[in-house]
Amino acid sequence: MRTIRLFRSMSGPVQLLLVNQCGMALGFYLLVPYLATYLANELEMAAAVVGAVLGIRTFAQQGLTIVGGAAADRFGCRPVIIAGCALRVVAFAIFAFSSSALGLMSAAILTGVAGALFSPAVRTYLALEAADRRVDAFTLYSLTNTVGALAGPLLGSVLILAGFGPMALTSAIIFAFLTIAQALWLPSRPQKAPAGPVWASWRQVATDRRFMVFTIACAGMLTLYNQFYLLLPLEAARVTGWAGATGAVFLISTMTTLLLQVRVTQVLKRRMTPYRAIIVGLLVAAVSFIAGACSATWLSNGGRNTAILVVLASSIPVALATGFLAIGLNIAQPFALDRAADFARPGLTGTYLGLYASAGGLVAAGGNTVIGYLADVGQRGHLPALPWLALALLAVLSATAITATRPSDAREGPATENEGIAATGAETPTPART
Repeated sequence: MRTIRLFRSMSGPVQLLLVNQCGMALGFYLLVPYLATYLANELEMAAAVVGAVLGIRTFAQQGLTIVGGAAADRFGCRPVIIAGCALRVVAFAIFAFSSSALGLMSAAILTGVAGALFSPAVRTYLALEAADRRVDAFTLYSLTNTVGALAGPLLGSVLILAGFGPMALTSAIIFAFLTIAQALWLPSRPQKAPAGPVWASWRQVATDRRFMVFTIACAGMLTLYNQFYLLLPLEAARVTGWAGATGAVFLISTMTTLLLQVRVTQVLKRRMTPYRAIIVGLLVAAVSFIAGACSATWLSNGGRNTAILVVLASSIPVALATGFLAIGLNIAQPFALDRAADFARPGLTGTYLGLYASAGGLVAAGGNTVIGYLADVGQRGHLPALPWLALALLAVLSATAITATRPSDAREGPATENEGIAATGAETPTPART
Protein backbone atom coordinates (compact mmCIF):
# COMPACT_ATOMS: atom_id res chain seq x y z
CA MET A 1 0.00 0.00 0.00
CA ARG A 2 2.85 2.38 0.79
CA THR A 3 4.27 1.83 -2.69
CA ILE A 4 0.89 2.35 -4.36
CA ARG A 5 0.26 5.57 -2.44
CA LEU A 6 3.70 6.85 -3.36
CA PHE A 7 3.11 5.97 -7.02
CA ARG A 8 -0.25 7.78 -7.03
CA SER A 9 1.31 10.87 -5.46
CA MET A 10 3.58 11.34 -8.48
CA SER A 11 2.59 13.40 -11.52
CA GLY A 12 0.91 11.80 -14.54
CA PRO A 13 4.01 11.85 -16.79
CA VAL A 14 6.10 10.24 -14.03
CA GLN A 15 3.48 7.52 -13.57
CA LEU A 16 3.44 6.85 -17.32
CA LEU A 17 7.23 6.58 -17.47
CA LEU A 18 7.27 4.19 -14.50
CA VAL A 19 4.74 1.92 -16.21
CA ASN A 20 6.80 2.32 -19.38
CA GLN A 21 9.96 1.22 -17.54
CA CYS A 22 8.20 -1.87 -16.22
CA GLY A 23 7.11 -2.71 -19.78
CA MET A 24 10.61 -2.13 -21.15
CA ALA A 25 12.11 -4.51 -18.59
CA LEU A 26 9.35 -7.05 -19.29
CA GLY A 27 9.94 -6.98 -23.04
CA PHE A 28 13.72 -7.09 -22.69
CA TYR A 29 14.01 -9.87 -20.09
CA LEU A 30 11.35 -11.90 -21.84
CA LEU A 31 13.81 -12.43 -24.68
CA VAL A 32 17.45 -11.75 -23.76
CA PRO A 33 17.96 -14.47 -21.09
CA TYR A 34 17.05 -17.08 -23.70
CA LEU A 35 19.07 -15.58 -26.55
CA ALA A 36 22.37 -17.36 -25.84
CA THR A 37 20.68 -20.77 -25.65
CA TYR A 38 18.80 -20.10 -28.90
CA LEU A 39 21.95 -19.08 -30.76
CA ALA A 40 24.05 -21.96 -29.47
CA ASN A 41 21.53 -24.81 -29.49
CA GLU A 42 18.98 -24.07 -32.21
CA LEU A 43 21.15 -22.12 -34.66
CA GLU A 44 24.28 -24.11 -33.71
CA MET A 45 26.49 -21.03 -33.70
CA ALA A 46 30.01 -21.15 -32.32
CA ALA A 47 30.56 -19.87 -28.80
CA ALA A 48 32.64 -17.01 -30.19
CA VAL A 49 29.74 -15.82 -32.35
CA VAL A 50 27.31 -16.09 -29.44
CA GLY A 51 29.69 -14.08 -27.27
CA ALA A 52 30.09 -11.48 -30.02
CA VAL A 53 26.32 -11.03 -30.40
CA LEU A 54 25.80 -10.61 -26.66
CA GLY A 55 28.90 -8.47 -26.21
CA ILE A 56 28.13 -6.06 -29.03
CA ARG A 57 24.68 -5.38 -27.56
CA THR A 58 26.17 -4.53 -24.18
CA PHE A 59 28.92 -2.39 -25.71
CA ALA A 60 26.48 -0.50 -27.95
CA GLN A 61 24.18 0.30 -25.03
CA GLN A 62 26.75 1.21 -22.40
CA GLY A 63 29.16 2.95 -24.72
CA LEU A 64 26.51 5.10 -26.44
CA THR A 65 24.46 6.09 -23.40
CA ILE A 66 26.29 9.40 -23.25
CA VAL A 67 25.14 10.02 -26.84
CA GLY A 68 21.55 9.28 -25.86
CA GLY A 69 21.82 11.66 -22.92
CA ALA A 70 23.15 14.44 -25.13
CA ALA A 71 20.34 13.80 -27.62
CA ALA A 72 17.77 14.15 -24.82
CA ASP A 73 19.26 17.54 -23.93
CA ARG A 74 19.25 18.82 -27.52
CA PHE A 75 16.07 17.33 -28.99
CA GLY A 76 13.96 16.81 -25.87
CA CYS A 77 13.39 13.65 -23.83
CA ARG A 78 10.08 12.66 -25.42
CA PRO A 79 11.25 12.11 -29.06
CA VAL A 80 14.37 10.27 -27.87
CA ILE A 81 12.28 7.93 -25.68
CA ILE A 82 9.90 7.24 -28.56
CA ALA A 83 12.80 6.64 -30.98
CA GLY A 84 14.44 4.20 -28.57
CA CYS A 85 11.23 2.20 -28.12
CA ALA A 86 10.65 2.11 -31.89
CA LEU A 87 14.19 0.84 -32.49
CA ARG A 88 13.57 -2.01 -30.05
CA VAL A 89 10.51 -3.00 -32.11
CA VAL A 90 12.69 -3.27 -35.22
CA ALA A 91 15.48 -5.08 -33.36
CA PHE A 92 13.25 -7.76 -31.83
CA ALA A 93 11.42 -8.23 -35.13
CA ILE A 94 14.79 -8.98 -36.75
CA PHE A 95 15.52 -11.49 -33.98
CA ALA A 96 12.19 -13.14 -34.79
CA PHE A 97 12.72 -13.50 -38.55
CA SER A 98 16.50 -13.63 -39.10
CA SER A 99 18.80 -16.56 -38.50
CA SER A 100 21.93 -15.23 -40.19
CA ALA A 101 24.91 -13.97 -38.23
CA LEU A 102 24.70 -10.59 -39.98
CA GLY A 103 21.02 -10.21 -39.19
CA LEU A 104 21.50 -11.17 -35.55
CA MET A 105 24.45 -8.80 -35.21
CA SER A 106 22.31 -6.00 -36.65
CA ALA A 107 19.53 -6.82 -34.20
CA ALA A 108 21.99 -6.84 -31.30
CA ILE A 109 23.41 -3.44 -32.30
CA LEU A 110 19.92 -1.93 -32.68
CA THR A 111 18.88 -3.36 -29.32
CA GLY A 112 21.87 -1.71 -27.66
CA VAL A 113 21.43 1.61 -29.47
CA ALA A 114 17.76 1.66 -28.48
CA GLY A 115 18.66 1.22 -24.82
CA ALA A 116 21.32 3.90 -25.11
CA LEU A 117 18.62 6.29 -26.35
CA PHE A 118 15.70 5.75 -24.02
CA SER A 119 17.52 4.87 -20.79
CA PRO A 120 19.16 8.29 -20.17
CA ALA A 121 16.15 10.08 -21.69
CA VAL A 122 13.74 8.41 -19.25
CA ARG A 123 15.99 9.21 -16.29
CA THR A 124 16.38 12.80 -17.46
CA TYR A 125 12.62 13.25 -17.86
CA LEU A 126 12.06 11.78 -14.38
CA ALA A 127 14.73 14.03 -12.85
CA LEU A 128 13.27 17.19 -14.41
CA GLU A 129 9.62 16.31 -13.84
CA ALA A 130 9.99 15.06 -10.26
CA ALA A 131 12.11 18.08 -9.21
CA ASP A 132 12.64 17.88 -5.43
CA ARG A 133 11.08 14.40 -5.37
CA ARG A 134 13.76 12.79 -7.51
CA VAL A 135 14.60 10.19 -4.85
CA ASP A 136 10.95 9.07 -4.81
CA ALA A 137 10.89 8.86 -8.61
CA PHE A 138 14.15 6.93 -8.86
CA THR A 139 13.07 4.57 -6.07
CA LEU A 140 9.91 3.70 -7.98
CA TYR A 141 11.96 3.52 -11.20
CA SER A 142 14.17 0.83 -9.65
CA LEU A 143 11.14 -1.00 -8.27
CA THR A 144 9.19 -1.08 -11.55
CA ASN A 145 12.31 -2.21 -13.39
CA THR A 146 12.63 -5.09 -10.92
CA VAL A 147 9.00 -6.11 -11.42
CA GLY A 148 9.48 -6.20 -15.18
CA ALA A 149 12.77 -8.07 -14.88
CA LEU A 150 11.06 -10.71 -12.72
CA ALA A 151 7.96 -11.11 -14.92
CA GLY A 152 9.92 -11.19 -18.20
CA PRO A 153 11.76 -14.50 -17.76
CA LEU A 154 8.63 -16.10 -16.29
CA LEU A 155 6.59 -15.15 -19.35
CA GLY A 156 9.49 -16.14 -21.57
CA SER A 157 9.63 -19.61 -20.01
CA VAL A 158 6.05 -20.14 -21.24
CA LEU A 159 6.46 -18.54 -24.68
CA ILE A 160 9.68 -20.43 -25.43
CA LEU A 161 7.52 -23.56 -25.71
CA ALA A 162 6.11 -22.04 -28.90
CA GLY A 163 9.59 -21.22 -30.18
CA PHE A 164 12.03 -18.34 -30.14
CA GLY A 165 10.32 -16.57 -33.04
CA PRO A 166 6.95 -16.10 -31.31
CA MET A 167 8.76 -15.03 -28.15
CA ALA A 168 10.75 -12.35 -30.03
CA LEU A 169 7.56 -11.16 -31.75
CA THR A 170 5.88 -10.82 -28.36
CA SER A 171 8.74 -8.61 -27.20
CA ALA A 172 8.41 -6.53 -30.37
CA ILE A 173 4.66 -6.13 -29.75
CA ILE A 174 5.27 -4.99 -26.17
CA PHE A 175 7.69 -2.31 -27.37
CA ALA A 176 5.30 -1.31 -30.15
CA PHE A 177 2.60 -0.70 -27.53
CA LEU A 178 5.07 1.31 -25.44
CA THR A 179 6.04 3.39 -28.48
CA ILE A 180 2.40 4.22 -29.18
CA ALA A 181 1.71 4.98 -25.51
CA GLN A 182 4.59 7.47 -25.30
CA ALA A 183 3.59 9.09 -28.59
CA LEU A 184 -0.03 9.53 -27.47
CA TRP A 185 0.21 10.37 -23.79
CA LEU A 186 3.70 11.52 -22.80
CA PRO A 187 3.74 15.33 -22.91
CA SER A 188 6.69 17.28 -24.20
CA ARG A 189 8.72 19.09 -21.57
CA PRO A 190 9.90 22.53 -22.66
CA GLN A 191 13.65 22.65 -22.08
CA LYS A 192 16.44 24.88 -23.25
CA ALA A 193 18.94 23.10 -25.47
CA PRO A 194 22.62 23.69 -24.63
CA ALA A 195 24.49 26.16 -26.80
CA GLY A 196 27.45 25.15 -28.94
CA PRO A 197 28.44 21.78 -30.42
CA VAL A 198 27.80 18.53 -28.59
CA TRP A 199 31.50 17.88 -27.93
CA ALA A 200 31.64 21.18 -26.06
CA SER A 201 28.91 19.89 -23.75
CA TRP A 202 30.80 16.62 -23.23
CA ARG A 203 33.97 18.57 -22.43
CA GLN A 204 32.07 20.73 -19.97
CA VAL A 205 30.77 17.67 -18.15
CA ALA A 206 34.12 15.85 -18.27
CA THR A 207 35.89 18.83 -16.68
CA ASP A 208 33.44 18.94 -13.75
CA ARG A 209 35.94 17.41 -11.35
CA ARG A 210 33.62 16.77 -8.42
CA PHE A 211 31.06 15.08 -10.68
CA MET A 212 33.75 12.92 -12.30
CA VAL A 213 35.02 11.77 -8.89
CA PHE A 214 31.43 11.01 -7.89
CA THR A 215 30.83 9.10 -11.15
CA ILE A 216 33.99 7.04 -10.77
CA ALA A 217 33.10 6.31 -7.13
CA CYS A 218 29.62 5.13 -8.12
CA ALA A 219 30.75 3.26 -11.24
CA GLY A 220 31.67 0.23 -9.15
CA MET A 221 28.01 -0.20 -8.13
CA LEU A 222 27.15 -1.91 -11.41
CA THR A 223 30.02 -4.36 -10.86
CA LEU A 224 28.54 -5.11 -7.42
CA TYR A 225 25.07 -5.51 -8.96
CA ASN A 226 26.32 -7.93 -11.61
CA GLN A 227 27.22 -10.43 -8.91
CA PHE A 228 23.54 -11.38 -8.86
CA TYR A 229 24.38 -12.96 -12.23
CA LEU A 230 27.95 -14.12 -11.58
CA LEU A 231 29.30 -15.10 -8.16
CA LEU A 232 26.05 -15.48 -6.20
CA PRO A 233 24.37 -18.01 -8.54
CA LEU A 234 27.59 -20.02 -8.78
CA GLU A 235 28.00 -20.03 -5.01
CA ALA A 236 24.37 -20.99 -4.41
CA ALA A 237 24.73 -23.97 -6.77
CA ARG A 238 28.05 -24.95 -5.16
CA VAL A 239 26.94 -25.04 -1.54
CA THR A 240 23.64 -26.79 -2.23
CA GLY A 241 24.75 -29.15 -4.97
CA TRP A 242 21.62 -28.10 -6.90
CA ALA A 243 21.73 -26.12 -10.13
CA GLY A 244 18.20 -24.84 -9.48
CA ALA A 245 19.48 -22.87 -6.48
CA THR A 246 20.38 -20.14 -8.97
CA GLY A 247 16.69 -19.30 -9.14
CA ALA A 248 16.62 -18.80 -5.37
CA VAL A 249 19.17 -15.98 -5.71
CA PHE A 250 16.88 -14.06 -8.04
CA LEU A 251 13.87 -14.81 -5.87
CA ILE A 252 15.56 -13.49 -2.72
CA SER A 253 16.91 -10.36 -4.42
CA THR A 254 13.58 -9.62 -6.12
CA MET A 255 11.45 -10.15 -3.01
CA THR A 256 13.85 -8.03 -0.96
CA THR A 257 13.49 -5.21 -3.48
CA LEU A 258 9.71 -5.46 -3.68
CA LEU A 259 9.23 -5.59 0.10
CA LEU A 260 11.89 -3.14 1.29
CA GLN A 261 12.87 -0.76 -1.53
CA VAL A 262 10.31 1.97 -0.86
CA ARG A 263 10.16 1.53 2.92
CA VAL A 264 13.92 1.65 3.51
CA THR A 265 14.53 4.51 1.07
CA GLN A 266 11.81 6.68 2.62
CA VAL A 267 13.05 6.08 6.17
CA LEU A 268 16.62 6.97 5.24
CA LYS A 269 15.50 10.01 3.27
CA ARG A 270 13.93 11.45 6.41
CA ARG A 271 16.84 10.65 8.71
CA MET A 272 20.06 11.25 6.81
CA THR A 273 21.58 13.18 3.94
CA PRO A 274 21.71 11.62 0.45
CA TYR A 275 25.49 11.24 0.51
CA ARG A 276 25.40 9.48 3.85
CA ALA A 277 22.65 7.18 2.52
CA ILE A 278 24.85 6.22 -0.46
CA ILE A 279 27.74 5.47 1.88
CA VAL A 280 25.50 3.36 4.15
CA GLY A 281 24.23 1.43 1.13
CA LEU A 282 27.75 0.68 -0.10
CA LEU A 283 28.86 -0.46 3.35
CA VAL A 284 25.85 -2.79 3.59
CA ALA A 285 26.90 -4.17 0.19
CA ALA A 286 30.42 -4.69 1.62
CA VAL A 287 28.89 -6.75 4.46
CA SER A 288 27.13 -8.90 1.85
CA PHE A 289 30.46 -9.85 0.29
CA ILE A 290 31.92 -10.67 3.68
CA ALA A 291 29.03 -13.11 4.06
CA GLY A 292 29.88 -14.42 0.59
CA ALA A 293 33.49 -14.91 1.64
CA CYS A 294 32.28 -16.94 4.62
CA SER A 295 30.11 -19.01 2.29
CA ALA A 296 33.05 -19.59 -0.06
CA THR A 297 35.00 -21.22 2.77
CA TRP A 298 32.08 -23.51 3.61
CA LEU A 299 32.59 -27.19 2.77
CA SER A 300 30.80 -27.88 -0.51
CA ASN A 301 27.81 -30.15 -0.29
CA GLY A 302 28.47 -31.17 -3.88
CA GLY A 303 25.38 -33.31 -3.94
CA ARG A 304 26.92 -35.87 -1.56
CA ASN A 305 24.68 -35.02 1.40
CA THR A 306 21.06 -34.41 0.50
CA ALA A 307 19.74 -34.04 4.05
CA ILE A 308 17.47 -31.02 3.99
CA LEU A 309 18.91 -29.54 7.19
CA VAL A 310 22.45 -29.75 5.82
CA VAL A 311 21.42 -28.06 2.57
CA LEU A 312 19.53 -25.32 4.41
CA ALA A 313 22.38 -24.68 6.83
CA SER A 314 24.94 -24.44 4.03
CA SER A 315 22.64 -22.02 2.20
CA ILE A 316 22.42 -19.46 5.01
CA PRO A 317 25.60 -17.44 4.23
CA VAL A 318 24.87 -17.12 0.51
CA ALA A 319 21.23 -16.23 1.25
CA LEU A 320 22.41 -13.52 3.63
CA ALA A 321 24.89 -12.28 1.02
CA THR A 322 22.09 -12.03 -1.55
CA GLY A 323 19.75 -10.22 0.81
CA PHE A 324 22.33 -7.76 2.09
CA LEU A 325 23.52 -6.94 -1.44
CA ALA A 326 19.93 -6.27 -2.54
CA ILE A 327 19.33 -4.03 0.48
CA GLY A 328 22.61 -2.16 0.03
CA LEU A 329 22.02 -1.42 -3.64
CA ASN A 330 18.37 -0.55 -3.00
CA ILE A 331 19.61 2.09 -0.57
CA ALA A 332 22.47 3.48 -2.66
CA GLN A 333 21.15 3.55 -6.22
CA PRO A 334 18.17 5.97 -5.96
CA PHE A 335 20.21 8.47 -3.93
CA ALA A 336 23.15 8.14 -6.33
CA LEU A 337 20.93 8.92 -9.34
CA ASP A 338 19.45 11.85 -7.45
CA ARG A 339 22.90 13.28 -6.70
CA ALA A 340 24.11 12.70 -10.28
CA ALA A 341 21.18 14.77 -11.54
CA ASP A 342 21.91 17.41 -8.89
CA PHE A 343 25.38 17.99 -10.37
CA ALA A 344 23.92 18.82 -13.77
CA ARG A 345 24.26 22.34 -15.09
CA PRO A 346 21.18 23.88 -16.80
CA GLY A 347 20.38 22.14 -20.06
CA LEU A 348 22.84 19.28 -19.49
CA THR A 349 20.94 16.86 -17.26
CA GLY A 350 20.81 14.17 -19.95
CA THR A 351 24.51 14.50 -20.72
CA TYR A 352 25.41 14.19 -17.04
CA LEU A 353 23.19 11.15 -16.51
CA GLY A 354 24.39 9.63 -19.79
CA LEU A 355 28.04 9.88 -18.79
CA TYR A 356 27.18 8.53 -15.34
CA ALA A 357 25.55 5.43 -16.90
CA SER A 358 28.27 4.91 -19.52
CA ALA A 359 31.00 5.00 -16.88
CA GLY A 360 29.16 2.40 -14.81
CA GLY A 361 28.74 0.10 -17.78
CA LEU A 362 32.34 0.32 -18.93
CA VAL A 363 33.72 -0.17 -15.42
CA ALA A 364 31.40 -3.15 -14.93
CA ALA A 365 32.65 -4.77 -18.13
CA GLY A 366 36.23 -4.60 -16.87
CA GLY A 367 35.22 -5.32 -13.28
CA ASN A 368 33.47 -8.56 -14.14
CA THR A 369 36.53 -9.72 -16.04
CA VAL A 370 38.76 -9.00 -13.03
CA ILE A 371 36.35 -10.73 -10.63
CA GLY A 372 36.21 -13.77 -12.89
CA TYR A 373 40.02 -13.84 -13.02
CA LEU A 374 40.27 -13.56 -9.23
CA ALA A 375 37.76 -16.40 -8.87
CA ASP A 376 39.97 -18.61 -11.05
CA VAL A 377 43.11 -17.58 -9.15
CA GLY A 378 41.36 -18.19 -5.83
CA GLN A 379 40.23 -21.63 -6.90
CA ARG A 380 43.70 -22.65 -8.06
CA GLY A 381 45.38 -21.18 -4.99
CA HIS A 382 42.84 -22.54 -2.49
CA LEU A 383 41.70 -18.99 -1.68
CA PRO A 384 37.99 -19.17 -2.58
CA ALA A 385 37.22 -15.99 -0.62
CA LEU A 386 39.53 -13.87 -2.84
CA PRO A 387 36.92 -12.45 -5.29
CA TRP A 388 34.46 -11.81 -2.47
CA LEU A 389 37.00 -9.88 -0.43
CA ALA A 390 37.96 -7.89 -3.54
CA LEU A 391 34.31 -6.90 -4.00
CA ALA A 392 34.01 -5.93 -0.33
CA LEU A 393 37.11 -3.75 -0.76
CA LEU A 394 35.61 -2.19 -3.91
CA ALA A 395 32.44 -1.27 -1.98
CA VAL A 396 34.45 0.27 0.87
CA LEU A 397 36.71 2.21 -1.51
CA SER A 398 33.64 3.51 -3.37
CA ALA A 399 32.08 4.64 -0.09
CA THR A 400 35.32 6.38 0.88
CA ALA A 401 35.53 8.15 -2.48
CA ILE A 402 31.93 9.36 -2.13
CA THR A 403 32.92 11.34 0.96
CA ALA A 404 35.31 13.42 -1.16
CA THR A 405 32.43 14.65 -3.33
CA ARG A 406 30.16 15.85 -0.52
CA PRO A 407 29.40 19.56 -0.88
CA SER A 408 30.36 21.95 1.88
CA ASP A 409 27.31 24.18 1.40
CA ALA A 410 23.75 23.69 2.63
CA ARG A 411 22.41 22.07 -0.56
CA GLU A 412 23.06 18.61 0.75
CA GLY A 413 20.76 18.11 3.69
CA PRO A 414 17.93 15.96 4.99
CA ALA A 415 14.62 15.71 3.17
CA THR A 416 12.50 18.80 2.80
CA GLU A 417 9.10 19.09 4.44
CA ASN A 418 7.35 18.08 1.22
CA GLU A 419 9.63 15.06 0.88
CA GLY A 420 8.82 14.04 4.43
CA ILE A 421 5.09 14.19 3.60
CA ALA A 422 5.69 12.13 0.48
CA ALA A 423 7.50 9.52 2.54
CA THR A 424 4.32 8.79 4.46
CA GLY A 425 2.53 8.02 1.21
CA ALA A 426 0.15 11.00 1.52
CA GLU A 427 -1.06 12.84 -1.53
CA THR A 428 1.12 15.85 -2.31
CA PRO A 429 0.80 18.61 -4.87
CA THR A 430 2.58 17.91 -8.14
CA PRO A 431 5.78 19.97 -8.35
CA ALA A 432 5.73 22.71 -10.93
CA ARG A 433 7.64 21.91 -14.10
CA THR A 434 10.85 23.78 -14.66
